[in-house]
Amino acid sequence: MPRYFFDTRDNDLLMPDEVGVEIPTLEAVKRHASAAMADFAKDVLPGAVVRTLAIEVRDDEGPVLRVLLRFEIEHIRLQ
Repeated sequence: MPRYFFDTRDNDLLMPDEVGVEIPTLEAVKRHASAAMADFAKDVLPGAVVRTLAIEVRDDEGPVLRVLLRFEIEHIRLQ
């Protein structure tokens, strides 16, 4: 079964996954990456004004896919 590594990126800070996870299919990798992004965003977005988060998935041969989330609060009118 292939091993995939789920590196996380918070703006310019990259946190590599050194362990990885064995996952049987690319569809399962997409689901895992999406769930990981939801957990990651839940932990870091409160209090943020602008944030770009990514889960960058790679296998032994290199990059496979990226899940990207850009979060921005735009003030329309100051109170």
